[in-house]
Amino acid sequence: MKKARAFSWFGIMLMSCTRGYEPIEYGKDVCAHCKMTIMDSRYAAECITKKGKAFKFDDVICMRKFSSERLNNEIDLLFAEGYLRTDANPLYAEKAVYLQHDFFGSPMNGRCAAFQNEEEARRLSDSLKIKILRWEDIK
Repeated sequence: MKKARAFSWFGIMLMSCTRGYEPIEYGKDVCAHCKMTIMDSRYAAECITKKGKAFKFDDVICMRKFSSERLNNEIDLLFAEGYLRTDANPLYAEKAVYLQHDFFGSPMNGRCAAFQNEEEARRLSDSLKIKILRWEDIK
């Protein structure tokens, strides 16, 4: 019995040390940068520190500002919700592509939306006549 209890405790400890995306509770979670309630899944984002702490954001621009204010070695993972979200999996923010235009009514007026790849973003970028951006290009 003691072995089973020790194994269960070890499993719980191991799971609590795992770093990864923590689902955002829309209408409940608050943006770590601007303190607004996160409501719109098309613009939400999240970063995870190397210690496993999750910071959630209502706008990709809020995460960009927040992460640029931190030491580079403090942030481990950056996630962005896809604008054309087809499943519950977030995008890796540094691998995603972005469009920034007044068309995107993001919560903090960042006017920025994340897409899985250039093909996905191209339809809107062509019609809006704007260029596709990378994480480093977002201001």
